[in-house]
Amino acid sequence: MTPQNLTTPEDQAMARYIRDGQWAFMRRVAELGTLWWCCWNKRGLPEGPDESRMSLLSGMQLGTWLQMHLEWWEIGGWDERRYAQPVSLTPAGRAALAEHDGYDREPVTGGLVEPGWLVTVPSHKELPDGP
Repeated sequence: MTPQNLTTPEDQAMARYIRDGQWAFMRRVAELGTLWWCCWNKRGLPEGPDESRMSLLSGMQLGTWLQMHLEWWEIGGWDERRYAQPVSLTPAGRAALAEHDGYDREPVTGGLVEPGWLVTVPSHKELPDGP
C-alpha cells in the first residue's frame, strides 16, 4: 500500500519541524562525536549531556530517518546500563551534514499503522511564516 500523501500547510509545517529536528540531532552527534540515543524513554530517565531520550513517536520518526541513510551513521548496540545506544557519524554523514541543503527536502514519513503517511518537506521560505 502507498502511504497517504499529506499536503496541507499544517502537514508541511509539521514536516519542516521534524526535518529541522533531525538536522539538530545530527549536529549534536557531530559536536559530541558519540551521542547515546534512547528512541523510547519509557523509564522516564533524565537526559544526560551526551544523551538524547525521546518519546516513542519522535524516536520512531528519527529512527526511520537514520535507517534511510545508513551510510551516514554508526549505530552501536543497545547498552542496558545506559538504556541507550551509541550513535556517531561516518565520513559520509559529516559530508551530508555539511551539504544538508541537498537532502533537506526529502519526504518525511510516519504513522503507526501501514500504509502511514508521507509529506514533502517545504523550504523555510515556502512556509506561510517563513523568512
